[in-house]
Amino acid sequence: MKFQTYLIKYGEIGIKGKNRYMFEDALVRQIRHSLKDLDGLFHTYKAQGRVYVDCDGDYDGDEVVEALKRVFGIVGICPVVRKEVKDPEGLKKDVTAYVGEMYPQADKTFKVEARRANKRYPMNSMELNCALGEAVLDAYPEMKVDVHDPEVRLNVEIREEVYIYSEIIPGPGGMPVGTN
Repeated sequence: MKFQTYLIKYGEIGIKGKNRYMFEDALVRQIRHSLKDLDGLFHTYKAQGRVYVDCDGDYDGDEVVEALKRVFGIVGICPVVRKEVKDPEGLKKDVTAYVGEMYPQADKTFKVEARRANKRYPMNSMELNCALGEAVLDAYPEMKVDVHDPEVRLNVEIREEVYIYSEIIPGPGGMPVGTN
């Protein structure tokens, strides 16, 4: 699967208070620097307490991940599928299609972790967890729900767009270069 976006998770930067933006800006600069020599077009930006890398053109996803794994300050790299915000039925179809493409064996335990940052969406996070979990079970009856120790954590974030991901690739952590 070719991903359009990478969601970047950071650790210590999030607790820096009123000067947090300076640490986030340093992280964005370091990410841009690490991707500048790679093939493809990359747009790195921060929005709503998150850092994103949008990818366009012909690029190698493995190269992008390897470059990001060397950027200090990154705790996790999440390859994301972006979809437009749809009604709950459309969202269920997007999520089940994602599960089918990512896990063709469909014999895993899973847990849905939905976040509704867009408060205009008609369902809250708990309702989304239940509805999306039910849709996955209906589509893939061999999968099982395990809320305590799942093999797959299916993350669905509803913002201006819907972000679906289930993999978090570890980064080096720490603080961005030039912030100490």
